[in-house]
Amino acid sequence: MIFIGITGIMLLLAFWTDVSRQKIPNSLTAGGWLLGMLLHPFMTGWNGLADAFLGTAIGLLPMFVLYLFRAVGAGDVKLFAALGALNGSAFVMQSLVYSLWYAAIAAAIILLWRREWKTSFTRMYHVILCLLTLKSPKHWLHYADSNHHIRFPMMWAVLPAAVTVYLSAVSI
Repeated sequence: MIFIGITGIMLLLAFWTDVSRQKIPNSLTAGGWLLGMLLHPFMTGWNGLADAFLGTAIGLLPMFVLYLFRAVGAGDVKLFAALGALNGSAFVMQSLVYSLWYAAIAAAIILLWRREWKTSFTRMYHVILCLLTLKSPKHWLHYADSNHHIRFPMMWAVLPAAVTVYLSAVSI
């Protein structure tokens, strides 16, 4: 229960800072990761600590790949590492999947609201087609550096994703 409480506080603070300042503080993510690593040996034993390390890797690696493509910020990467350290591999993996779904839904709503869906999907189709046919990531990197993509705080997707994972675990 302590891990869920720490996670809840960390996510609410991350949501607030990401939405208001477009930044998730290192002190928040590092503190969450450190608390997970320090508490697991005492509360869940060595198996819990091993799962915290695995959760860190599962949270960190896919988000780092997204960071390399400029799809998320560095704070989001570190936040998922902290989520993995606090809650383990299953929680962070499910949170990552739900976050990507919620982010896709948020992006679609923004595109529909701005009436930009047609031009955005045309650009993405072109980038993906070039990537598949030319097998070169330079078109993707050019797109990533442009102003043609949607930016919004990732916490719009992460917070509901974590709540979804928690509620689905409670209802089982």
